[in-house]
Amino acid sequence: MTASQRKAIFGMCGQLGMNEDDRHALVLGVTGKESTKELTDRETEDVLRELRKRLGGETVPPEKRNPRAYKPAVPGMITPDQQSLAWRYIYRLRELDEKPMLHENGTPVTPGERMTGAIRAILGNNMSKPGDEIFARVHFDEGVKLIENLKRYVNSAERKAKRREKS
Repeated sequence: MTASQRKAIFGMCGQLGMNEDDRHALVLGVTGKESTKELTDRETEDVLRELRKRLGGETVPPEKRNPRAYKPAVPGMITPDQQSLAWRYIYRLRELDEKPMLHENGTPVTPGERMTGAIRAILGNNMSKPGDEIFARVHFDEGVKLIENLKRYVNSAERKAKRREKS
C-alpha cells in the first residue's frame, strides 16, 4: 500500500465519520484481514472502491478539488469536460508548432488568444474574448464542432511533424 492510498483510506473513513474500530471492521469485512498494514495491492483497491461507493462515488466534491478550475455546467452551454478537451488540443497544437506564433510586435500569442481565434474561425463567434469567460457564449453543439475541428488541426500538425522528422 502506498502512502497516498493509506491517506485516502483514512481520509475517506474520516469523511464517513468512522472511528478506528469502524475502519478495522470495514477492512475485515472487505478483505478478511484486520489491519491495513496486511493488505495486498488488490485488497487495498477493494477497500478504496468500497469507501468510494459509500461516499456516493466521489471522495472530494469537484469544487474543492481545484477551486480555480471548477465551473459548474450551464445547461445548453459547453460543458467543463468539453472546455478541458479543447484546451488540451490548443496546448498540443502549441507543442507541435514548427515556429511559435507571434504578434506583429514579436510577442508570443497566448493560448487564450489562440483559443479565441479558434472559436472565431471555427464557429464564427465574434463575442469570445480571452479571459475567464472565453466560453461564455459557446453552446454545447458548438463545443462539439470546436473540438472536432481542433482534433483535425492536431492530427494534421502531427502528420506534418512526422514528415519533418523523416526528412
